[in-house]
Amino acid sequence: QKVSIVASGIAWQTPDLTAPAGATFDLSFDNEDASTPHNFTLKDSTGAVVFQSATFPGVATRDFTVPALKAGSYPFVCTVHPTMTGTLTAQ
Repeated sequence: QKVSIVASGIAWQTPDLTAPAGATFDLSFDNEDASTPHNFTLKDSTGAVVFQSATFPGVATRDFTVPALKAGSYPFVCTVHPTMTGTLTAQ
């Protein structure tokens, strides 16, 4: 399964994502902010990082494989721009 996210205007355009629980999935990350670096950092309920993409400048799209997650909610953030936050739900 593929999950897509877009960063534009120093904000996530899809702050709520859904992914399959118990299976790896592909994350298609579209950075539409020209010359602005972003990354996608996924954390668990304790705040521990469970996945972090490479940091790359826009305009560009890159695909990443995210390891299998247990069912639940996972906050995500761009560590370059900590105001960019959202929640991924594995189900």
